[in-house]
This record gives sequence, C-alpha cells and structure tokens, in this order.
Amino acid sequence: MTRITALNSTSLAKVLSLMYLCLAIVFSPLILFMVSMDGTGLTEGIFVIVFFVVLYGIAGAIAGFLIGTVYNLVAKQVGGIEMEIETA
Repeated sequence: MTRITALNSTSLAKVLSLMYLCLAIVFSPLILFMVSMDGTGLTEGIFVIVFFVVLYGIAGAIAGFLIGTVYNLVAKQVGGIEMEIETA
C-alpha cells in the first residue's frame, strides 16, 4: 500500500485551473447559444464567453489551492489516502 500524505497545493491549483478552463471552452458554444436566445448581440455573447472561460479558470485555481490545503490539514490528522499501486 502506498499512502498520499500531502499534496502540493500550487501544483493542484495549476492542474484544476487548466481542467476547468478546458471544460469552460468545451461548454462555451452551449453558453453562446443560450446567450443568443436571450436576444443579446454577438459582441455581448463573445464577452460573456470570454468572461466565463477566464472566471472558470480562476475558480479552478482557487478551488485547487483550497482543496490541496484542506487535504494537507486533514491528512495530518487521519494519515492520508491509502492506494494500492501495481507496477507492470
């Protein structure tokens, strides 16, 4: 058994930020469609998409940092997550 006793919060923040950013880009056409149904113009729709993508990336970074920090605090108390890893 291998045990994860600590996470690098900054590294986790980078990874989650990029993952959230990718999700925002994937869902951007859906958001643009919903904004266009509201009757707003293309310029406003593009502004909303850019704002959505940037905000989601920032939210991912903040969430990753907080999750890593909280995990490190909890792992000190309970010992971390045990994983069984098999090498091929």
